[in-house]
Amino acid sequence: MQSVLWWAAFTFVAIWAQKMLPGVDFMAPGLLLCIQLGKRKYFFWMILIWALIQDGIGGLPFGYSILWYSSILILYRCGAMFFDVQSMMFALLCGVVLGVLHPLLTAVMAMLADMVWVSDRYIFEGILQALIFPIEWLLLKYLYPAGFKHESV
Repeated sequence: MQSVLWWAAFTFVAIWAQKMLPGVDFMAPGLLLCIQLGKRKYFFWMILIWALIQDGIGGLPFGYSILWYSSILILYRCGAMFFDVQSMMFALLCGVVLGVLHPLLTAVMAMLADMVWVSDRYIFEGILQALIFPIEWLLLKYLYPAGFKHESV
């Protein structure tokens, strides 16, 4: 139960951080950490809840966040074949891939919704995502209480 409260507090802080720095997803490193900890039930509940939050408050059509969060799972699965998925290098790689993916997904969703796509803005947001993702992941890895790591869901 305490782990649920920790993730709820994390969600609150991540939403606040996204309000301060729009265009950067502060929840994504939490999903990677959740997968790494083997918290499958939490992972799928967080994808559902966070996708509804992101798509509800975001300016893009429904589906962007589902593609975005699913890409983290795909990155993890593919990366597990070649890398130590618990390492900082893997978090850096995820940050770079997500940083490149952000403007691409935004362009696709903007095109589908017949919206104006401002390339400079979304490329800058992608660069910020690539820089912030590994730092936040490392911070979360050390802040996540050790007692929760073995808590059954």
